[in-house]
Amino acid sequence: MKHIPFLLIALLLTGCTTRTVSEPITVKYGGADADAQMEFWHALYESKLTSYDEAFHGLLLFIDANNVPTEYEAKVQALKSRGLLPDSFDRPANAAAERGDLAVIVINLVKPKRGLFASVLPQSPRYATRELQYVGLYPPGSPWQSFTGGQFVSIVGRLEDYARTNPTDLPAKTLPDGEQPREEDAQPAAKPANDSDAKPVAMAK
Repeated sequence: MKHIPFLLIALLLTGCTTRTVSEPITVKYGGADADAQMEFWHALYESKLTSYDEAFHGLLLFIDANNVPTEYEAKVQALKSRGLLPDSFDRPANAAAERGDLAVIVINLVKPKRGLFASVLPQSPRYATRELQYVGLYPPGSPWQSFTGGQFVSIVGRLEDYARTNPTDLPAKTLPDGEQPREEDAQPAAKPANDSDAKPVAMAK
């Protein structure tokens, strides 16, 4: 039996290490007031890595900005209770959020009309990621990759655009600025040229 070199084992173990965010932005800007929300988006846009706590905070702000829990466990429960996050999810707050896990939330939220695999396997990070790339809500990448803050902020910006161009696909409570669904507004979402083209409305104020 051949022995695996110690250096190779060390490299394999290092590769399996989960990246973490030392102090999520939500610690400082996790409040519900408008100023805290704006500071959250601006600070996250400049960060090099997005944690689960930050990503869930941002998605819940998109869903219902007036009802976002401050504690991470409550955010997880809020997403699970809406059927957006699998009951088996148990990742820590400061771990780098994987694209696939976030894709499952988004695909369950927007439910694109196209995409057989995503409709049959809505809890699959792989197929959810593939479908979001297909409809232009996700940039190319693996479901196991993480997002920089700027990349994640652009995803939320794309979601806001999608909510306006496909209003009947989302629950009314997720529509920005209290807008109501209008059948005549439904049309394919335009894909931004790059990540910087889409930002949440809150950042533009």
